[in-house]
Amino acid sequence: MGVVLLSSPLFSQANCTRVTSTSSLTTELINEGYTASSWTGACHNACGGNIGLPPIVSISSSSSFTPAGSLLASSTANFLTASQAKAYTENQILFRCALADAGSLSEIYTTQSYSAYSGMYETTDIEGAYHTYVNNVAIRLTNLKTGNYFTGRWQSRLLTSDDWVQDDTYIYIPASAFSDVYVELLRTSSTAITGISTSPYLYAWGYNSGFIGFRGPGLASAGVVDGVLEGGNYYGWYENYPGSFGMYGHVTFVRGAMCLVKDYPSVVLLPTISTASLNNGETSQSTFDISLSCEDAAISSVSKSTSSSANVAMGFLVNQSTAVTAATTLGLTSTNGLTHLLDTNYGSSGVASGVGIRIYDQNGNVLNLLSSKTMTTGNDGGWYAYKDLTTSQDDSTDGVTTYTGNFTASLEAISGETVTAGSVNAQLQVVVSFQ
Repeated sequence: MGVVLLSSPLFSQANCTRVTSTSSLTTELINEGYTASSWTGACHNACGGNIGLPPIVSISSSSSFTPAGSLLASSTANFLTASQAKAYTENQILFRCALADAGSLSEIYTTQSYSAYSGMYETTDIEGAYHTYVNNVAIRLTNLKTGNYFTGRWQSRLLTSDDWVQDDTYIYIPASAFSDVYVELLRTSSTAITGISTSPYLYAWGYNSGFIGFRGPGLASAGVVDGVLEGGNYYGWYENYPGSFGMYGHVTFVRGAMCLVKDYPSVVLLPTISTASLNNGETSQSTFDISLSCEDAAISSVSKSTSSSANVAMGFLVNQSTAVTAATTLGLTSTNGLTHLLDTNYGSSGVASGVGIRIYDQNGNVLNLLSSKTMTTGNDGGWYAYKDLTTSQDDSTDGVTTYTGNFTASLEAISGETVTAGSVNAQLQVVVSFQ
């Protein structure tokens, strides 16, 4: 009699798990510098990080002065530092998957389409932009690895071996695998939904404007389908969504008559000067002009704006972090600002040292420089009432007047430092803002 043996086929169970401790990592992986720790995910306001927008965003009370589509503010939100209140480290492992899962692991991203002010209503006048809780302000998020705008419908980016690390058993997904996000705040005239117009207003709408999640076998987020509205398809919320992007508690909106930078030189050239001359107290100087367009009702002041007074100030921002750090290290600081502008690569080979650039106004007064866009720090921090640094050109047209200031950039020896020969290439940005 013949015997037939029947058995069930063997399947390799592919699955992913969320990693919150080093117990999910091998000793070899830890020795290579990878780590793991508890992380929350994209819950509401308490979990999001600072996405890098200026602390004050100015909104003109006139739509003709800043028409629909005008950029109000922007930032690049680094996934590691901006997507959670507790920053990730580059080599922090967030998920672990079976080797068989390769080819089915994705970053997924969307706006929060079930929230009226966080991604449900796209504006009618700006592509890819969504209404916020503040009237006339739209937000647009761009995934910097795909180049696509976030929308209310899920999109995905297939992860590859370039994004992860693996051993003979598992694939490990580090925080560095996920995308940074370009954030834009734009003036909108869309009336698809109406927000509030309170001023000043610290953003208190608790829902995030966008999410980045992870989709893989075995996770609840495996049910997320590309092209489907997030509002009805949010499997894995929020434990499988390591990134959230919003403005809660970080941005104050001020509305009123304002100024815009109208004209400025892209380059200011300073004459060549010898180290001997600098050591003898001589300077190399060049003048330049800055022009502002200001609404006639704008208030020139460094005082903090109130519900009845939107105060406008201007300043010169040192926008290179290495220059800020170098100046701070050398003690070239006021209480809240900087006294000198240094080369972007100060301390590097071929770069002059022992020298810095000071900025003087048209009356010969030396100006402090902004080390950040922190508001209401006054003259000490680098903010000046715009009428203190400029002169009206008496050319008012349609309620807007030009103000022009003449300034001097002066290359000088730094007291107590040795001057060495080399090039000087520094960057400075003129900014105007409500306080």
